[in-house]
Amino acid sequence: MRSLLSFRIAICSVLLLFLGGCAAGYSSYVSRSLNQLRQGNYGEALNRLEKPNGKTNMLLYRMERGLIFHYQGLYAQSNAEFERAERLIDRLYTRSVSREAAAFLTNDAIVAYRGEEFERVFIHYYRALNYERLGDRQAVLVECRKANLRLASYAQQAEYQLSYKNDAFMQYATGLFFDSEGEWNDAYISYKDAEKGYRAYREAFGISVPRMLLVDLVRVAQKLGYSDEVRLYTERYRLRPEEIQSPPNGEVIVFIESGFVPRKQQNEMSIPILKDDRGDAIWTISERAVDRYNNHYVYHNYAVDYWLSLALPHYNTASLPLGAVRLRNGQNSTMGVLAEDLDVIARRTLEQKLDHILLRTVARATAKYLASKSIEKTIANAGDDEDDRVFNEGLGELVGGLFNLLGNATEAADTRGWLSLPRTVYIARLPTGGGLASLQIEVLDPQGRVVHTQTLPPVEQAEGDKTFLSTRVFR
Repeated sequence: MRSLLSFRIAICSVLLLFLGGCAAGYSSYVSRSLNQLRQGNYGEALNRLEKPNGKTNMLLYRMERGLIFHYQGLYAQSNAEFERAERLIDRLYTRSVSREAAAFLTNDAIVAYRGEEFERVFIHYYRALNYERLGDRQAVLVECRKANLRLASYAQQAEYQLSYKNDAFMQYATGLFFDSEGEWNDAYISYKDAEKGYRAYREAFGISVPRMLLVDLVRVAQKLGYSDEVRLYTERYRLRPEEIQSPPNGEVIVFIESGFVPRKQQNEMSIPILKDDRGDAIWTISERAVDRYNNHYVYHNYAVDYWLSLALPHYNTASLPLGAVRLRNGQNSTMGVLAEDLDVIARRTLEQKLDHILLRTVARATAKYLASKSIEKTIANAGDDEDDRVFNEGLGELVGGLFNLLGNATEAADTRGWLSLPRTVYIARLPTGGGLASLQIEVLDPQGRVVHTQTLPPVEQAEGDKTFLSTRVFR
């Protein structure tokens, strides 16, 4: 009876670990959708985007659908998906205790994805653009304020020791929206926060402060009568008097998105736990020691008792950025300014989180090891007589080995992310003076040659209007 009980314990333990680790990778089912997105086949991209089972990857599904709807010009549907995504984010802050416990014994990918900090901010960016295209300017400003509140919460939370606390691009975008509606105080605060954010960007990510932001900041400061601030920024950045002038009588502001955010991949390594003839365990993480394990003169008294399997996320090789982008309206043209680089932001953010991820991964691998040894010992000691003990010792070693194998099999890095996001965002601004604007985006290589041209829908403007547009260059 004791042997039968031991066998049941063994089977249940192994099955529990195996079932807990059964979580399909997110990138595997979204890749076909991204291939269609690259070709501009938005309808087919939606069709190829499979709805995940359960809630683990539901946030990612909503964000991917929301962005594809946005590019398709279905702005109301896009906002509906992003609204669902926002509600999920709010709910996911209250984590499931059972899921967290299961993740500690399997991998982090079975916990519902809550989004990276920059991903949550970009939901507001796209919702603001959607409302702009729908003609609801007040809703645009609501999204701007929600974005600013989210960024303020990042800065106030002590656990966020990340370079990404203030999204300079988002602050600049909200400033432009506030500016266009005559919300001077809100515009000034956003421009000021954007200038501060870009100074941090310059140190952390190598992105300079856009000069047109400085002109906007000083211009609005003048309007509000902030003479000290006007002098401060004018002197700090050596702005010329002719730069600081009233905005043009009619302007098109285009956010030009390009490429794709980098995709996380998995790095794997194994650490042996050695056992000598007396049963004493010795841990080693020395690669030299592992390589020399088969050397009879070095490890003749030791055997591998267990393999600790570690899996850590990393970003794949970055794609080459665009050389430059130019916005053209007939004979008039202007160069786009790099305002956001999610490639460097994503990489730096993961780099700064990696210590925490490593500690959690090592703790999980150690817990699997201790659980394996505990199960092995429990089964071995379950018998009352000598025959039972001999049988159970063998069964315990077998189950411990299976637990080790399945523990390694279920170990996986969390490589999820919002994969349809762009790598970079450029801002191009072109005075129009009202009337009909026939706009083209020109992509330039590093030598300044036009390698791609993209025509935007015609824009009819009244005199003095500001028009916001966005487009995606899939290169």
